[in-house]
Amino acid sequence: MNLNDFVAYWARWRPDHPALIFEEGAQSWGALQRTVEALALGLAAQGVRQGDRVGLLMGNRPELAQLTLAVLRLGAIVVPLNFRLTTHELRPLLEDCGCRLVVSEGKYLPLLESHAADLALRIFATEGTDCQPFARLLIETGCVPHVEVAADDGAFICYTSGTTGRQKGALLTHRSVIHPGQAKVLAEGLSWRDRILVAVPLVYTGAMISCFMQLAVYAGATMVLDADFNPDRYLATIERQRISALTTVPVIWERLLNSPEFATRDLSSLISAAAGGAPVRPDLLAAYRARGVALIQVYGLTEASGLVTTLRPEDAAGHPGCAGRAIMGTQIRIADAAGRSVPTGEVAEVLIRGPHVMREYWNRPEDTAANIRDGWLRSGDLGLMDEEGYLKIVDRAKDMIISGGMNVYPAEIEPPLAAIDGVVELAVIGVPDAQWGEVPLIILHTQRDARTVIADIEAVGRKVLAGYKRPRHVVITAEPLPRTFSGKLAKAELRRRYPEAPDDAHALFRSVGNRVAS
Repeated sequence: MNLNDFVAYWARWRPDHPALIFEEGAQSWGALQRTVEALALGLAAQGVRQGDRVGLLMGNRPELAQLTLAVLRLGAIVVPLNFRLTTHELRPLLEDCGCRLVVSEGKYLPLLESHAADLALRIFATEGTDCQPFARLLIETGCVPHVEVAADDGAFICYTSGTTGRQKGALLTHRSVIHPGQAKVLAEGLSWRDRILVAVPLVYTGAMISCFMQLAVYAGATMVLDADFNPDRYLATIERQRISALTTVPVIWERLLNSPEFATRDLSSLISAAAGGAPVRPDLLAAYRARGVALIQVYGLTEASGLVTTLRPEDAAGHPGCAGRAIMGTQIRIADAAGRSVPTGEVAEVLIRGPHVMREYWNRPEDTAANIRDGWLRSGDLGLMDEEGYLKIVDRAKDMIISGGMNVYPAEIEPPLAAIDGVVELAVIGVPDAQWGEVPLIILHTQRDARTVIADIEAVGRKVLAGYKRPRHVVITAEPLPRTFSGKLAKAELRRRYPEAPDDAHALFRSVGNRVAS
Protein backbone atom coordinates (compact mmCIF):
# COMPACT_ATOMS: atom_id res chain seq x y z
CA MET A 1 0.00 0.00 0.00
CA ASN A 2 0.94 3.64 -0.38
CA LEU A 3 -0.60 6.83 0.97
CA ASN A 4 -2.47 7.49 -2.29
CA ASP A 5 -4.45 4.29 -1.81
CA PHE A 6 -6.09 5.66 1.33
CA VAL A 7 -7.12 8.95 -0.22
CA ALA A 8 -8.69 7.16 -3.20
CA TYR A 9 -10.35 4.62 -0.90
CA TRP A 10 -12.06 7.19 1.32
CA ALA A 11 -13.12 9.18 -1.75
CA ARG A 12 -14.89 6.07 -3.06
CA TRP A 13 -16.14 4.66 0.23
CA ARG A 14 -17.31 7.83 1.97
CA PRO A 15 -17.26 10.58 -0.69
CA ASP A 16 -19.56 12.90 1.26
CA HIS A 17 -17.84 12.54 4.62
CA PRO A 18 -15.87 15.70 5.57
CA ALA A 19 -12.14 15.27 5.12
CA LEU A 20 -11.06 18.82 5.90
CA ILE A 21 -12.63 21.67 7.88
CA PHE A 22 -11.00 25.10 7.85
CA GLU A 23 -12.62 28.18 9.35
CA GLU A 24 -16.21 28.11 8.08
CA GLY A 25 -15.60 25.84 5.08
CA ALA A 26 -15.51 22.06 4.70
CA GLN A 27 -14.32 19.73 1.94
CA SER A 28 -15.50 16.13 1.62
CA TRP A 29 -13.26 13.21 0.73
CA GLY A 30 -14.78 13.11 -2.74
CA ALA A 31 -14.18 16.82 -3.34
CA LEU A 32 -10.69 16.59 -1.85
CA GLN A 33 -9.80 13.76 -4.22
CA ARG A 34 -10.96 15.85 -7.20
CA THR A 35 -8.82 18.79 -6.06
CA VAL A 36 -5.84 16.48 -5.56
CA GLU A 37 -6.22 15.10 -9.09
CA ALA A 38 -6.46 18.63 -10.53
CA LEU A 39 -3.33 19.73 -8.67
CA ALA A 40 -1.48 16.58 -9.70
CA LEU A 41 -2.30 17.41 -13.34
CA GLY A 42 -1.01 20.94 -12.83
CA LEU A 43 2.20 19.79 -11.16
CA ALA A 44 2.78 17.22 -13.91
CA ALA A 45 2.31 19.97 -16.50
CA GLN A 46 5.13 21.84 -14.75
CA GLY A 47 7.41 18.85 -15.16
CA VAL A 48 7.08 17.22 -11.73
CA ARG A 49 7.88 13.53 -12.09
CA GLN A 50 8.23 10.53 -9.79
CA GLY A 51 11.00 11.03 -7.27
CA ASP A 52 11.17 14.81 -7.76
CA ARG A 53 11.10 17.01 -4.66
CA VAL A 54 8.47 19.72 -4.26
CA GLY A 55 8.87 22.33 -1.52
CA LEU A 56 5.84 23.65 0.37
CA LEU A 57 6.27 26.92 2.27
CA MET A 58 2.93 27.68 3.91
CA GLY A 59 1.12 28.12 7.16
CA ASN A 60 -1.96 26.05 7.92
CA ARG A 61 -4.45 26.36 5.09
CA PRO A 62 -6.34 23.87 2.88
CA GLU A 63 -3.96 24.33 -0.06
CA LEU A 64 -1.11 22.89 1.98
CA ALA A 65 -3.01 19.66 2.69
CA GLN A 66 -4.24 19.42 -0.91
CA LEU A 67 -0.79 19.99 -2.40
CA THR A 68 0.79 17.44 -0.09
CA LEU A 69 -1.56 14.75 -1.40
CA ALA A 70 -1.11 15.89 -5.01
CA VAL A 71 2.68 15.59 -4.80
CA LEU A 72 2.34 12.09 -3.35
CA ARG A 73 -0.16 11.22 -6.11
CA LEU A 74 2.65 11.71 -8.65
CA GLY A 75 5.12 9.59 -6.69
CA ALA A 76 7.10 12.74 -5.94
CA ILE A 77 8.48 13.72 -2.53
CA VAL A 78 7.01 16.41 -0.28
CA VAL A 79 9.48 18.77 1.40
CA PRO A 80 7.71 20.75 4.17
CA LEU A 81 9.61 24.03 4.61
CA ASN A 82 9.63 25.91 7.89
CA PHE A 83 8.29 29.42 7.29
CA ARG A 84 9.85 30.59 10.56
CA LEU A 85 13.34 30.21 9.14
CA THR A 86 15.20 33.14 7.65
CA THR A 87 16.02 33.27 3.96
CA HIS A 88 19.62 32.46 4.90
CA GLU A 89 18.51 29.36 6.84
CA LEU A 90 16.21 28.15 4.06
CA ARG A 91 18.88 28.14 1.38
CA PRO A 92 20.85 25.05 2.53
CA LEU A 93 17.59 23.08 2.72
CA LEU A 94 16.61 24.05 -0.82
CA GLU A 95 20.08 23.14 -2.04
CA ASP A 96 20.14 19.88 -0.14
CA CYS A 97 16.80 18.51 -1.32
CA GLY A 98 17.29 19.79 -4.88
CA CYS A 99 13.69 20.88 -5.37
CA ARG A 100 13.06 22.97 -8.45
CA LEU A 101 9.44 23.84 -7.69
CA VAL A 102 8.18 25.50 -4.52
CA VAL A 103 4.61 26.49 -3.72
CA SER A 104 4.47 29.30 -1.20
CA GLU A 105 1.96 31.33 0.72
CA GLY A 106 2.14 34.88 -0.61
CA LYS A 107 3.48 36.45 2.57
CA TYR A 108 6.47 34.11 2.62
CA LEU A 109 7.66 34.93 -0.91
CA PRO A 110 10.45 37.24 0.36
CA LEU A 111 12.10 34.18 1.91
CA LEU A 112 12.50 32.66 -1.57
CA GLU A 113 13.09 35.58 -3.90
CA SER A 114 16.85 35.82 -3.46
CA HIS A 115 17.24 32.10 -4.28
CA ALA A 116 14.96 31.89 -7.30
CA ALA A 117 17.47 32.69 -10.04
CA ASP A 118 20.63 30.88 -8.99
CA LEU A 119 18.75 27.78 -7.74
CA ALA A 120 16.47 27.77 -10.79
CA LEU A 121 13.38 27.66 -8.60
CA ARG A 122 9.94 27.77 -10.14
CA ILE A 123 7.76 29.48 -7.57
CA PHE A 124 3.99 29.41 -7.35
CA ALA A 125 2.16 31.36 -4.69
CA THR A 126 -1.33 31.65 -3.28
CA GLU A 127 -1.09 35.46 -3.45
CA GLY A 128 1.24 38.00 -5.06
CA THR A 129 1.94 39.37 -8.51
CA ASP A 130 5.64 38.61 -8.95
CA CYS A 131 5.27 34.86 -9.32
CA GLN A 132 3.09 32.27 -10.96
CA PRO A 133 -0.36 31.99 -9.32
CA PHE A 134 -1.44 28.91 -7.44
CA ALA A 135 -4.55 28.71 -9.64
CA ARG A 136 -2.35 27.77 -12.61
CA LEU A 137 -1.65 24.46 -10.90
CA LEU A 138 -5.33 23.51 -10.98
CA ILE A 139 -6.06 21.67 -14.23
CA GLU A 140 -9.46 20.02 -14.08
CA THR A 141 -9.50 18.13 -17.38
CA GLY A 142 -7.16 15.33 -18.35
CA CYS A 143 -5.70 12.17 -16.87
CA VAL A 144 -3.02 12.13 -14.21
CA PRO A 145 -0.02 10.11 -15.42
CA HIS A 146 -0.11 6.55 -14.09
CA VAL A 147 2.63 6.03 -11.54
CA GLU A 148 3.46 2.82 -9.68
CA VAL A 149 4.29 3.93 -6.14
CA ALA A 150 5.96 1.29 -3.99
CA ALA A 151 5.65 1.18 -0.22
CA ASP A 152 9.36 1.89 0.18
CA ASP A 153 9.42 4.87 -2.20
CA GLY A 154 10.18 8.24 -0.67
CA ALA A 155 7.18 10.29 0.50
CA PHE A 156 8.60 13.10 2.66
CA ILE A 157 11.92 14.73 3.38
CA CYS A 158 11.44 16.12 6.88
CA TYR A 159 14.26 18.28 8.14
CA THR A 160 15.15 17.84 11.78
CA SER A 161 14.55 20.87 13.96
CA GLY A 162 18.22 21.77 14.10
CA THR A 163 18.76 21.37 17.85
CA THR A 164 22.16 19.88 16.97
CA GLY A 165 23.03 22.96 14.91
CA ARG A 166 22.70 21.28 11.50
CA GLN A 167 19.46 20.27 9.86
CA LYS A 168 19.38 16.86 8.20
CA GLY A 169 16.59 15.64 5.95
CA ALA A 170 15.01 12.37 7.10
CA LEU A 171 13.61 10.52 4.08
CA LEU A 172 10.35 8.91 5.17
CA THR A 173 8.73 6.35 2.90
CA HIS A 174 5.06 5.55 2.34
CA ARG A 175 5.53 2.42 4.48
CA SER A 176 7.26 4.23 7.33
CA VAL A 177 4.52 6.87 7.50
CA ILE A 178 1.67 4.35 7.34
CA HIS A 179 2.96 1.99 10.05
CA PRO A 180 2.60 4.22 13.16
CA GLY A 181 -0.83 5.31 11.96
CA GLN A 182 -1.89 1.70 11.74
CA ALA A 183 -0.52 1.00 15.22
CA LYS A 184 -2.23 4.04 16.78
CA VAL A 185 -5.58 3.49 15.07
CA LEU A 186 -5.73 -0.16 16.14
CA ALA A 187 -4.56 0.50 19.70
CA GLU A 188 -6.95 3.37 20.36
CA GLY A 189 -9.93 2.31 18.26
CA LEU A 190 -9.84 5.41 16.04
CA SER A 191 -11.81 5.50 12.79
CA TRP A 192 -13.42 7.68 10.11
CA ARG A 193 -15.87 8.88 12.76
CA ASP A 194 -13.16 10.84 14.58
CA ARG A 195 -12.32 14.51 14.31
CA ILE A 196 -8.70 15.59 14.64
CA LEU A 197 -7.72 19.13 15.58
CA VAL A 198 -4.45 20.50 14.16
CA ALA A 199 -3.34 24.02 15.09
CA VAL A 200 0.40 23.30 15.14
CA PRO A 201 1.84 24.17 11.69
CA LEU A 202 1.53 21.23 9.31
CA VAL A 203 5.10 21.76 8.15
CA TYR A 204 6.13 20.37 11.56
CA THR A 205 6.56 16.59 11.37
CA GLY A 206 4.38 15.98 14.41
CA ALA A 207 1.44 17.67 12.68
CA MET A 208 1.98 16.61 9.06
CA ILE A 209 2.94 13.00 9.73
CA SER A 210 1.46 12.10 13.12
CA CYS A 211 -1.85 13.94 12.71
CA PHE A 212 -2.68 14.52 9.05
CA MET A 213 -1.17 11.47 7.35
CA GLN A 214 -1.36 8.86 10.12
CA LEU A 215 -4.79 9.72 11.48
CA ALA A 216 -6.81 11.70 8.95
CA VAL A 217 -5.55 10.00 5.77
CA TYR A 218 -5.04 6.51 7.16
CA ALA A 219 -8.25 6.40 9.23
CA GLY A 220 -10.38 8.52 6.92
CA ALA A 221 -11.14 10.88 9.78
CA THR A 222 -11.92 14.59 9.57
CA MET A 223 -9.06 17.04 10.07
CA VAL A 224 -10.12 20.34 11.62
CA LEU A 225 -7.35 22.72 10.62
CA ASP A 226 -6.65 25.94 12.50
CA ALA A 227 -4.41 28.66 11.08
CA ASP A 228 -2.54 29.13 14.35
CA PHE A 229 -2.75 28.35 18.03
CA ASN A 230 -4.87 30.45 20.35
CA PRO A 231 -5.74 28.75 23.68
CA ASP A 232 -9.25 30.15 24.02
CA ARG A 233 -10.17 29.47 20.39
CA TYR A 234 -8.60 26.01 20.59
CA LEU A 235 -10.77 25.05 23.56
CA ALA A 236 -13.86 26.50 21.89
CA THR A 237 -13.09 24.45 18.75
CA ILE A 238 -12.81 21.23 20.78
CA GLU A 239 -16.29 21.90 22.16
CA ARG A 240 -17.94 23.14 18.95
CA GLN A 241 -16.47 20.57 16.55
CA ARG A 242 -16.61 17.67 19.05
CA ILE A 243 -12.90 16.98 18.60
CA SER A 244 -12.06 13.41 19.56
CA ALA A 245 -8.31 13.21 18.83
CA LEU A 246 -5.38 15.55 19.03
CA THR A 247 -1.65 15.29 19.60
CA THR A 248 0.52 18.19 20.67
CA VAL A 249 3.49 19.12 22.84
CA PRO A 250 3.21 19.56 26.63
CA VAL A 251 3.69 23.34 26.44
CA ILE A 252 0.42 23.58 24.46
CA TRP A 253 -1.41 21.46 27.03
CA GLU A 254 -0.02 23.79 29.71
CA ARG A 255 -1.25 26.90 27.89
CA LEU A 256 -4.69 25.36 27.53
CA LEU A 257 -4.73 24.62 31.24
CA ASN A 258 -3.89 28.25 32.01
CA SER A 259 -6.69 29.59 29.81
CA PRO A 260 -9.74 30.99 31.66
CA GLU A 261 -11.82 28.90 29.25
CA PHE A 262 -10.35 25.62 30.49
CA ALA A 263 -12.68 25.18 33.46
CA THR A 264 -15.91 25.73 31.51
CA ARG A 265 -15.48 24.24 28.03
CA ASP A 266 -16.92 20.79 27.27
CA LEU A 267 -13.97 18.45 26.67
CA SER A 268 -15.92 15.21 26.90
CA SER A 269 -15.46 14.38 23.21
CA LEU A 270 -11.69 13.81 23.61
CA ILE A 271 -10.88 10.11 23.51
CA SER A 272 -7.31 10.32 22.19
CA ALA A 273 -5.46 13.23 23.75
CA ALA A 274 -1.72 12.73 23.38
CA ALA A 275 1.27 14.68 24.67
CA GLY A 276 4.73 14.19 23.20
CA GLY A 277 8.00 15.95 22.52
CA ALA A 278 8.95 16.49 26.16
CA PRO A 279 8.29 14.93 29.59
CA VAL A 280 4.81 15.53 31.02
CA ARG A 281 4.60 16.76 34.59
CA PRO A 282 2.46 14.68 36.99
CA ASP A 283 0.49 17.76 38.05
CA LEU A 284 -0.43 18.41 34.39
CA LEU A 285 -1.73 14.86 34.05
CA ALA A 286 -3.73 15.27 37.25
CA ALA A 287 -5.24 18.58 36.13
CA TYR A 288 -6.53 17.00 32.93
CA ARG A 289 -7.79 13.91 34.73
CA ALA A 290 -9.85 16.23 36.91
CA ARG A 291 -11.52 17.54 33.72
CA GLY A 292 -12.16 14.00 32.47
CA VAL A 293 -9.31 14.02 29.91
CA ALA A 294 -6.85 11.13 30.18
CA LEU A 295 -3.62 12.25 28.51
CA ILE A 296 -1.77 9.59 26.54
CA GLN A 297 1.97 10.14 26.70
CA VAL A 298 3.92 9.39 23.54
CA TYR A 299 7.55 9.34 22.49
CA GLY A 300 8.79 9.64 18.96
CA LEU A 301 11.23 11.33 16.64
CA THR A 302 11.27 12.47 13.03
CA GLU A 303 13.61 9.67 12.00
CA ALA A 304 11.03 7.12 13.21
CA SER A 305 8.05 8.83 11.55
CA GLY A 306 6.95 10.50 14.75
CA LEU A 307 5.87 7.65 17.02
CA VAL A 308 7.78 4.95 18.92
CA THR A 309 6.06 4.37 22.28
CA THR A 310 2.79 5.16 24.02
CA LEU A 311 1.89 5.21 27.71
CA ARG A 312 -1.75 4.48 28.40
CA PRO A 313 -3.39 6.80 30.95
CA GLU A 314 -4.18 3.88 33.24
CA ASP A 315 -0.49 2.97 33.36
CA ALA A 316 0.83 6.48 34.04
CA ALA A 317 0.44 6.40 37.83
CA GLY A 318 2.34 3.12 38.16
CA HIS A 319 5.12 4.21 35.81
CA PRO A 320 5.84 7.87 36.54
CA GLY A 321 8.24 9.53 34.14
CA CYS A 322 7.99 6.72 31.59
CA ALA A 323 7.36 7.19 27.86
CA GLY A 324 5.47 3.91 27.57
CA ARG A 325 5.88 0.68 25.66
CA ALA A 326 6.80 0.16 22.03
CA ILE A 327 3.99 0.46 19.51
CA MET A 328 2.97 -2.58 17.48
CA GLY A 329 5.75 -3.88 15.22
CA THR A 330 8.49 -1.85 16.92
CA GLN A 331 11.54 -3.09 18.80
CA ILE A 332 13.47 -1.02 21.32
CA ARG A 333 16.68 -1.77 23.14
CA ILE A 334 19.10 0.21 25.29
CA ALA A 335 22.68 -0.05 24.07
CA ASP A 336 26.15 1.33 24.69
CA ALA A 337 28.32 3.15 22.15
CA ALA A 338 29.36 -0.17 20.60
CA GLY A 339 25.74 -1.24 20.11
CA ARG A 340 25.76 -3.82 22.93
CA SER A 341 22.57 -4.08 24.97
CA VAL A 342 22.94 -3.01 28.60
CA PRO A 343 21.22 -4.56 31.65
CA THR A 344 17.67 -3.64 32.61
CA GLY A 345 17.53 -0.34 34.46
CA GLU A 346 20.86 0.93 33.13
CA VAL A 347 21.00 4.20 31.21
CA ALA A 348 22.35 4.20 27.65
CA GLU A 349 21.23 5.18 24.15
CA VAL A 350 17.76 4.22 22.89
CA LEU A 351 17.89 2.11 19.70
CA ILE A 352 14.79 1.57 17.57
CA ARG A 353 13.94 -0.92 14.84
CA GLY A 354 10.74 -1.21 12.83
CA PRO A 355 9.06 -0.42 9.52
CA HIS A 356 8.60 3.22 10.56
CA VAL A 357 12.33 3.99 10.66
CA MET A 358 13.40 6.41 7.94
CA ARG A 359 15.11 5.05 4.84
CA GLU A 360 18.05 7.44 5.06
CA TYR A 361 19.27 10.95 5.65
CA TRP A 362 18.91 12.63 2.28
CA ASN A 363 22.31 13.14 0.61
CA ARG A 364 24.15 12.10 3.78
CA PRO A 365 25.32 8.49 3.44
CA GLU A 366 27.90 8.87 6.20
CA ASP A 367 25.31 10.15 8.67
CA THR A 368 22.92 7.38 7.60
CA ALA A 369 25.57 4.72 8.17
CA ALA A 370 26.45 6.18 11.56
CA ASN A 371 22.83 6.38 12.73
CA ILE A 372 21.31 3.20 11.27
CA ARG A 373 23.26 0.00 11.91
CA ASP A 374 21.83 -3.41 11.07
CA GLY A 375 18.40 -1.80 10.88
CA TRP A 376 18.67 -0.22 14.33
CA LEU A 377 18.22 3.56 14.51
CA ARG A 378 20.38 5.33 17.06
CA SER A 379 17.99 7.90 18.50
CA GLY A 380 20.47 10.15 20.29
CA ASP A 381 18.25 9.86 23.37
CA LEU A 382 19.42 8.39 26.65
CA GLY A 383 16.99 6.08 28.38
CA LEU A 384 16.43 2.94 30.40
CA MET A 385 14.03 0.01 30.19
CA ASP A 386 12.35 -1.45 33.25
CA GLU A 387 11.44 -5.09 33.85
CA GLU A 388 8.00 -4.67 32.28
CA GLY A 389 9.29 -3.15 29.05
CA TYR A 390 8.44 0.46 29.85
CA LEU A 391 10.85 2.98 28.38
CA LYS A 392 12.00 6.01 30.33
CA ILE A 393 13.74 8.79 28.45
CA VAL A 394 16.37 10.30 30.68
CA ASP A 395 17.67 13.03 28.37
CA ARG A 396 19.20 13.84 25.03
CA ALA A 397 22.75 12.52 24.93
CA LYS A 398 24.08 15.96 24.02
CA ASP A 399 22.26 17.58 26.97
CA MET A 400 23.88 15.38 29.63
CA ILE A 401 26.12 17.18 32.11
CA ILE A 402 29.18 15.49 33.64
CA SER A 403 29.78 17.08 37.02
CA GLY A 404 32.59 15.76 39.18
CA GLY A 405 32.54 12.53 37.17
CA MET A 406 28.81 12.04 37.76
CA ASN A 407 26.22 11.99 34.97
CA VAL A 408 23.59 14.69 35.51
CA TYR A 409 20.47 14.72 33.33
CA PRO A 410 18.61 18.04 32.99
CA ALA A 411 15.41 16.14 32.26
CA GLU A 412 15.51 14.84 35.86
CA ILE A 413 16.07 18.31 37.33
CA GLU A 414 13.58 20.32 35.29
CA PRO A 415 10.18 18.71 36.12
CA PRO A 416 10.14 19.24 39.92
CA LEU A 417 11.50 22.78 39.64
CA ALA A 418 9.17 23.68 36.76
CA ALA A 419 6.20 22.76 38.97
CA ILE A 420 7.04 25.55 41.45
CA ASP A 421 4.31 28.17 41.62
CA GLY A 422 5.00 31.11 39.33
CA VAL A 423 7.58 29.36 37.16
CA VAL A 424 6.46 29.98 33.59
CA GLU A 425 9.34 28.24 31.82
CA LEU A 426 12.55 26.64 33.02
CA ALA A 427 15.53 24.99 31.36
CA VAL A 428 18.76 23.48 32.69
CA ILE A 429 22.07 23.42 30.81
CA GLY A 430 25.65 22.70 31.81
CA VAL A 431 28.28 25.43 32.24
CA PRO A 432 32.01 25.13 33.00
CA ASP A 433 33.10 25.00 36.64
CA ALA A 434 36.69 25.13 37.91
CA GLN A 435 36.07 22.58 40.67
CA TRP A 436 33.59 20.12 39.16
CA GLY A 437 34.19 20.46 35.42
CA GLU A 438 30.53 21.26 34.73
CA VAL A 439 27.60 22.27 36.89
CA PRO A 440 23.92 22.83 36.08
CA LEU A 441 22.67 26.34 35.29
CA ILE A 442 18.95 27.21 35.40
CA ILE A 443 17.45 29.69 32.94
CA LEU A 444 14.12 30.73 34.41
CA HIS A 445 11.24 32.77 33.01
CA THR A 446 9.02 34.16 35.75
CA GLN A 447 7.28 37.34 36.86
CA ARG A 448 7.73 36.52 40.55
CA ASP A 449 10.21 38.21 42.84
CA ALA A 450 13.68 36.71 42.30
CA ARG A 451 14.41 36.10 46.00
CA THR A 452 11.21 34.15 46.65
CA VAL A 453 11.62 32.04 43.51
CA ILE A 454 15.21 31.21 44.42
CA ALA A 455 14.15 30.28 47.94
CA ASP A 456 11.51 27.93 46.55
CA ILE A 457 14.00 26.37 44.13
CA GLU A 458 16.43 25.67 46.94
CA ALA A 459 13.70 24.24 49.18
CA VAL A 460 12.40 21.89 46.49
CA GLY A 461 15.89 21.03 45.29
CA ARG A 462 17.07 19.99 48.75
CA LYS A 463 14.03 17.76 49.04
CA VAL A 464 14.07 15.98 45.68
CA LEU A 465 17.55 16.35 44.12
CA ALA A 466 20.76 14.61 45.09
CA GLY A 467 23.52 17.06 45.97
CA TYR A 468 25.47 16.57 42.74
CA LYS A 469 22.34 17.29 40.67
CA ARG A 470 21.56 20.61 42.28
CA PRO A 471 22.05 23.62 39.99
CA ARG A 472 24.71 26.12 41.09
CA HIS A 473 23.46 29.16 39.16
CA VAL A 474 20.15 30.62 38.05
CA VAL A 475 19.50 33.28 35.43
CA ILE A 476 16.08 34.93 35.70
CA THR A 477 14.62 36.45 32.55
CA ALA A 478 11.37 38.25 31.86
CA GLU A 479 11.42 36.95 28.27
CA PRO A 480 10.06 33.56 27.11
CA LEU A 481 12.72 30.93 26.54
CA PRO A 482 13.65 30.12 22.92
CA ARG A 483 11.94 27.12 21.38
CA THR A 484 12.40 25.11 18.23
CA PHE A 485 9.73 25.11 15.54
CA SER A 486 8.23 21.98 17.08
CA GLY A 487 7.81 23.63 20.48
CA LYS A 488 10.77 22.05 22.25
CA LEU A 489 13.13 24.14 24.34
CA ALA A 490 16.05 25.22 22.13
CA LYS A 491 18.86 23.96 24.34
CA ALA A 492 21.46 24.59 21.60
CA GLU A 493 20.46 28.26 21.50
CA LEU A 494 20.60 28.49 25.31
CA ARG A 495 24.08 26.95 25.33
CA ARG A 496 25.14 29.52 22.73
CA ARG A 497 23.76 32.36 24.87
CA TYR A 498 25.27 31.04 28.07
CA PRO A 499 28.64 29.40 27.35
CA GLU A 500 29.40 30.09 31.01
CA ALA A 501 27.52 31.36 34.03
CA PRO A 502 27.00 35.12 33.51
CA ASP A 503 28.19 37.60 36.11
CA ASP A 504 24.61 38.53 37.02
CA ALA A 505 23.54 34.92 37.67
CA HIS A 506 22.25 34.17 41.16
CA ALA A 507 24.14 31.58 43.20
CA LEU A 508 22.35 28.41 44.36
CA PHE A 509 23.10 25.65 46.89
CA ARG A 510 26.42 27.03 48.10
CA SER A 511 26.49 24.87 51.22
CA VAL A 512 29.44 22.58 51.95
CA GLY A 513 27.30 19.50 51.43
CA ASN A 514 26.40 20.38 47.87
CA ARG A 515 28.14 17.33 46.45
CA VAL A 516 26.67 14.86 48.92
CA ALA A 517 23.60 12.93 47.76
CA SER A 518 20.60 13.69 49.90
